[in-house]
Amino acid sequence: MRFRVRDLMFLLLLLSSATLALGCVERGGETRVFVDGTQVSSPVASATATPASAATVPALAFTPTPYTSDLDPADLTDFIYPIVGACLPSRDEVMPNAPRIYRNGVHEGVDLYNGDVCTPVALGTEVLAMHAGVVIRADLDYVDITAAQVETLTARTNAQGFSDPEAVDLYRGRQVWIDHGNGVRSRYGHLSAITAGIDVGVEVSAGRAVGAVGESGTPESLTAPGTELHLHVEVRAGERFLGEGLAPDEVRRLYFRLFSGAAEPAATGTSSDAGAGATRAAD
Repeated sequence: MRFRVRDLMFLLLLLSSATLALGCVERGGETRVFVDGTQVSSPVASATATPASAATVPALAFTPTPYTSDLDPADLTDFIYPIVGACLPSRDEVMPNAPRIYRNGVHEGVDLYNGDVCTPVALGTEVLAMHAGVVIRADLDYVDITAAQVETLTARTNAQGFSDPEAVDLYRGRQVWIDHGNGVRSRYGHLSAITAGIDVGVEVSAGRAVGAVGESGTPESLTAPGTELHLHVEVRAGERFLGEGLAPDEVRRLYFRLFSGAAEPAATGTSSDAGAGATRAAD
């Protein structure tokens, strides 16, 4: 009996030594610790762990929403006019798809000039968010367009035969963009200023002030200051502007539906007091 007990104790001693030599058995992705003090991360832990540096990278305040493929832009409603008391302009040349000969392109939004939108429009007139959303662009550090830039853009668009996105963007001047969800966005251009507190990531409700009417980005802001004061607004679904490719009467129906409850102008045509800029119909 003594011999068997001694043998059993010897076997237990051997097993304990083997366990220490091999180290702790891994459980649930924990670190294995070996008797020489070395720590080795388990394969599972290495594959799933977040790098320490990632913790110092701030998350984006907002990610622009993707366009919903089954969204019919014709179903967009309940937007408000971006200027208190405004209505749609009577002239088709300030509506979407109107030619823009000076830059070899077409108009992608609606221009609100004084004398043609049911309410006064002047330098500094308050511009409102047309729908609730999140600001995704605010040109707080905007630098005015220069004569050299206009000359370069004119030469480039003439050579290309069309206005590229960079050119169109420069001509829109100081801007604020708002994401309304499902890839629907609104843009507000030619602003003279951006309202305090408006910045990327800020949530806005419909009717919140986002800026002020101006003429930034227009060539006339250099050659004839004060003659192109107006607000340019766009509504976009994905990469297309609302009404893109449609006939003028279809565009108007679309925008009357967009601005639910809007009063239709009495007649179409050129308003006699639409302002000096109405003749050129800038962006």
